[in-house]
Amino acid sequence: MRKLFFISVLALTLATGANSGSLKFPPVNRNGSNAVDPASAWRVAARVKPQIDGQNIYSFKYLPDGKSLLISTTDFYLFRVNAADGVQLWKQPAKMMYQKEFDGPEIFDVSPDGRTFASNAQTRPDVQASERYLVIRSCADGSVVKAFAPENSTFYSVRADKDHRFPGAAAAKEHLESGGAYWLMSIDSARFIEGGRRIVASYKNNMEGPNLYDRRLVIYEVSGKKSADVQIVADPQTANWDQPAGFEIGHMQLPYAYNPRKKSLIFGTAHGRVHEIEPAAMAQNQRTALAEAKSAGTVVFTPLSSSDDMQTKDRQTSRHLAISGDGQTVFLSAGFEGGYVQLYAFGLATRREIFHSTLFDAGSIQVIGNDTLAVGGMFSGAKFLIANIRGGKLLFVSEDHSAEYIHPAIFAVNPAAREVAGLGSGSTILLLRPPA
Repeated sequence: MRKLFFISVLALTLATGANSGSLKFPPVNRNGSNAVDPASAWRVAARVKPQIDGQNIYSFKYLPDGKSLLISTTDFYLFRVNAADGVQLWKQPAKMMYQKEFDGPEIFDVSPDGRTFASNAQTRPDVQASERYLVIRSCADGSVVKAFAPENSTFYSVRADKDHRFPGAAAAKEHLESGGAYWLMSIDSARFIEGGRRIVASYKNNMEGPNLYDRRLVIYEVSGKKSADVQIVADPQTANWDQPAGFEIGHMQLPYAYNPRKKSLIFGTAHGRVHEIEPAAMAQNQRTALAEAKSAGTVVFTPLSSSDDMQTKDRQTSRHLAISGDGQTVFLSAGFEGGYVQLYAFGLATRREIFHSTLFDAGSIQVIGNDTLAVGGMFSGAKFLIANIRGGKLLFVSEDHSAEYIHPAIFAVNPAAREVAGLGSGSTILLLRPPA
């Protein structure tokens, strides 16, 4: 029995060590140039000028076959174009009231069968303060095929003296007239899960400025039926319940991923913690009204800053999160603005760090297979790069003002081929590919 136990422990140790030793992230200089490995460098294979009537691109996504792109613009239109030459296949209006200087309809995700995509709409396009809600549109022509009911806040805390639940029709009218509709939520992002049979969506309070703590993750059937509704709260060890949801730090992002093996949600918080919440904990969270009594799930990872300037190493605010194609490794960007953001990788089974990067304002992460990452910075002037994490090599780096500049937040990975599309200058899309 002892021999069997020893062999099991040794096998786990070897597996963990092999996984940890096989992945590493290349050094990235926050300031100045970065050397790309010439033998394996990705290059600009094509520059595509999409036919979008002279509008500015807000976001885009590949369809599953990689042959066409869905594009949204800052004039609130949706387009489908050929990826190879940019020829327009259709155009569809998606009018909403501007919320900010750079705004447009979101293309959240495309269904695995390529028939539909998740986007957003607005309850009253003529009123900026009205909430945005989830819609499913057809990839054939951009029309809405399913509209999900707008969500109201469920947030309730005694310690923090906050109750954002719907106050009833009479009180709601008074609140609206006084300019304070605290119960309204807006769709923040959405993605298809379980082969397109379900959707997980994140919501934020419509009054974003003072209510960054009011964040939820909701799982729907594609029919619109709600399967789970999770209020994000701080873990018990770091929670300060005198503050709403226990968070002492505001959170503009709510990065999350779905673990199909356990049917769980993995998400990063403002307190520098990555949580995993499984179905039983989701159910407890949903049926409990009081925020301070809700389940926060299990903390599976805490990113620690390697900066000598940081006195508190374990409060790196989560920025973005992605899971490898095999579901074993989680990649996380976390830290503070101004050059103190890093990229981390940890094993989902071991809950141990595999690597952390140098400090370079890491932001959006997209995984290419299991060995390559496309990483965009936090701001429009930040870096965009592609890195091989098996060999720890930089494959492509876009610097600000260069001929190969790519917007760090507007890029997409081709699901059918090793290709990345990135937004370049003048609404041109650059197609990046590895050497033949």
